[in-house]
Amino acid sequence: MKQHDITPSFGTVIEGLDVTDLDAPTARRLYETWQRRHVLVLRKQRRGACAALAASLGDFERMPVAVSETPWDAELSRTSRPPFGCLLQCTDAPAAGALWFASLPAALRSMAPDLAMRLHWLALQHGDNVHPMVIMHPETGEHTLYLGARSGSRIPGVPATESDRLLNIVWSYATAASVTFAHQWQPGDLVLWNNLTTAHRHDPVPAGPQRVLEGLRVKCRYTLSAPIQQEAA
Repeated sequence: MKQHDITPSFGTVIEGLDVTDLDAPTARRLYETWQRRHVLVLRKQRRGACAALAASLGDFERMPVAVSETPWDAELSRTSRPPFGCLLQCTDAPAAGALWFASLPAALRSMAPDLAMRLHWLALQHGDNVHPMVIMHPETGEHTLYLGARSGSRIPGVPATESDRLLNIVWSYATAASVTFAHQWQPGDLVLWNNLTTAHRHDPVPAGPQRVLEGLRVKCRYTLSAPIQQEAA
């Protein structure tokens, strides 16, 4: 198995590994790498790899795959228990349209301390659902932004103009070039990302041969909670 990091803060490419045939030590090492690096790109995976890897992570379900351009978001961010992880596999022809990722822990670390501390005490509202703006990852303890989508979100208890101003600032950190990268598809690529610590979007698919992608999402075992809630427990 060979691997190399995509950026200093997150993302790792892994080659020479068949995820349909993992022994226990290799599976454990792969999981630890995913939790530390947040996004894994597994090259040259065979058909069925997407479901095999998802099953090793927990209960999973199909994830619709859009072909139009999408904005930055986390999968099902408007729900109280968004998916723990998401997987996309390019099963056939080369796939057009890059898949972008943003590291939300890295974005939080890049902020001025006073801004980051303020965010720890704030929440975000999407429709009827409210969640902390900064959460503690339930397994690693890492502090990370959790933003969902910019559209339709607001900070409860804050005037609308101040909410918009602050969210625009936060999103400028979350989507800065220093904490994002674009994945260019190759046939057989299987991409696994942590849905609690990353945001993602994809470019539109140009006219012509369509990409062949299979999408799955791993159901969440946790309720999102802020670091201050964890520390008080």
